[in-house]
Amino acid sequence: MFRRAWLPTLLLVLAVAGCSRCGDKDKGPVAAAGASGPARFLPRDAQASVVIDDLGALGEKLARFQKLKAASFAAQLRNFSSAEGYVNAVMRQVGVDLRSRQALEAAGIAPERGAGAAFLGGSRAVSVVGVKDAEKLEATFAGFASTRLGASEAKQEKGAGGRLVTFSRPGATEPALGLLFIDGGSFALLGAGPSVASLRGFATQPEDRSLAKEPVLAASLQRLPAQRDFHVYLPGGAGLLLPAGTVQGLTLTGRVEDAAVTVQADAPWPDTQASLAALDRVKDTPDLRGYLPQDSFFVARFSGDPSQLDGAWPYLVGDYLTRAIQKSGLDMKAELLDNLKPGLVLGLALSPKVNLGMGMPALDLRRTNPFRFVHLVAVSELEDSARTQALLERVPQFSENFGAKVEGSDLKGQRVYLTSYRAGEGAHFALAPNGRLLIASPQAQLEASLAALAQKASEGPLSADLRDAGKDAAFVAVLDLRRLADAVKNLPSEAWGIGGFAIKATTVRWLEATDDLRAVTLAVTRKERALQAELSLRLTPTSATSTTTQPATP
Repeated sequence: MFRRAWLPTLLLVLAVAGCSRCGDKDKGPVAAAGASGPARFLPRDAQASVVIDDLGALGEKLARFQKLKAASFAAQLRNFSSAEGYVNAVMRQVGVDLRSRQALEAAGIAPERGAGAAFLGGSRAVSVVGVKDAEKLEATFAGFASTRLGASEAKQEKGAGGRLVTFSRPGATEPALGLLFIDGGSFALLGAGPSVASLRGFATQPEDRSLAKEPVLAASLQRLPAQRDFHVYLPGGAGLLLPAGTVQGLTLTGRVEDAAVTVQADAPWPDTQASLAALDRVKDTPDLRGYLPQDSFFVARFSGDPSQLDGAWPYLVGDYLTRAIQKSGLDMKAELLDNLKPGLVLGLALSPKVNLGMGMPALDLRRTNPFRFVHLVAVSELEDSARTQALLERVPQFSENFGAKVEGSDLKGQRVYLTSYRAGEGAHFALAPNGRLLIASPQAQLEASLAALAQKASEGPLSADLRDAGKDAAFVAVLDLRRLADAVKNLPSEAWGIGGFAIKATTVRWLEATDDLRAVTLAVTRKERALQAELSLRLTPTSATSTTTQPATP
């Protein structure tokens, strides 16, 4: 019953949920705003709402998405020969080919007017769609109701808001599907099961109770880029994703292009404006990424003022480390944060000695040593090297509070602090001769990084096409999927364990099937009194005639 009640909403949300690739090279449609758009007929107190700016544009992008190698590979895992075959099957179930503007218009839909959906809790949802031809749209949903819901009995009545057409199963007391043509004929509201009774109320609701007049959403959309394909709004305290006591609301906008699929988020900050100061990017921050290993597949950079993290660091490090720091008597702000300059960088590289034959590691530092799988390097410039040196000399005294043992040692004339714990090597520390703080693991990586810090910085591990990620943000992270895949492919045979030749062959085929996924980037910053983030999946263009990859055999 739950699935059947939600099937009609596929007409509105499938394009958003399924589209992961492609887009026009131009700027695309500008989001509809105000009372003229579908948001006028959605309730502002819904648990979640989505508005699509142009169904036709998004559908055309969905058609090009089928050529992505990763999409075809995923379809093959579901026993379809290609992504196109899988999408064709879904479109047949929906009853309208969302990939074609002409097919949408033939179904009676006006794609350029946009569409929207509101999720009301439980299995209740309502949606709104632009109308091009009311008779054709009614026939489209009559066929859908009969074939997919078994609701072959149609009934219509006029009343507040417009003409309501309902479709019911024989003998049922409640309609399975309802379609309300709103006065004026520009839009139609759609509901399934218990949601049908709400349609007239939404059609006649005062404008100030509609999503179009939601002040938190309106303010967020003003701060976010105007060019978007869809936006999603989650009100704070609605109990779906944002419980009471968090932010007032979260707005997400999505943009699908040839080179990337990007989601941007905006949330008004509930605390003081000063608590967001750490997310103000400091200008002219030195770029230390050139000191990270060239084989780093993950690179992060913080260009904000570390001293502003005083109120946030317990949330960043977690309860366990917070308790350990408090027990040790370490003054995080005075002894560490105030002494770090903006520009801290961190890199992860795949360990050449990783043993993939042992299966997936447990995501618990107390049970699994992460440095068996990756090498770590973090570098920061300092305000006062002598103050940091004094702190490092104290670390061995309170290291047991962290469940670790730290010992000072001399490494080729360089003072270093080596860490070990029950699972093996930990993160080692050193104060480089040029006054930079270095954190690295394992010890071989510490030695290599000390040598690198004594030289002129290289161009860094990020290739030219990824260096622009988050250039104006306080925090940016880049996961280079291609570099990670290449590192896995180049692992020696002993890294795959007993029978590793078969495991490696399967893994390589999986990686080759996803080699058009270039990278994932994340940027976090502050704009006015709001927290903003941008998550982007960057893509590698592929030929439309690319050979289909066969699914790997377990």
